[in-house]
Amino acid sequence: MSKPDRRKKKAPGGEAGGVQVSKPNFPEWSDKPDSTNLHAAEQSLVGVSRSTSAEAQRDRIIRALRIGPQTSYDLRRLGCYQAPARIKELRDRFGYSILTKRVTLWDRDGWPHRGAALYVLESEPAVIGGAK
Repeated sequence: MSKPDRRKKKAPGGEAGGVQVSKPNFPEWSDKPDSTNLHAAEQSLVGVSRSTSAEAQRDRIIRALRIGPQTSYDLRRLGCYQAPARIKELRDRFGYSILTKRVTLWDRDGWPHRGAALYVLESEPAVIGGAK
């Protein structure tokens, strides 16, 4: 009797060096293992506070979403461990329109995560009276 294969499976279509997302309906989204969107988001946050306060997390999420769609995994790598709560605050309290798409992604170790969130910034709240 042969033993079952217990080795970790690599993400289909590429190496398991980063996150790979199944192809959503967003043409601008990159499905490369290390997404260009995440790299650009990380670069845009150079010099930004590493605070874990809700305000700092909301700021990092908005900066990242302005660059392009981000997964919950991407936002975790940016230091936002409560992304769903922060996204809800941005929608309900601050007026951002953020679409959530459910996708399957693979982590760095090759494990699939079905139903992970892919967030897309659709619009930002209107600025009233020229205030910043």
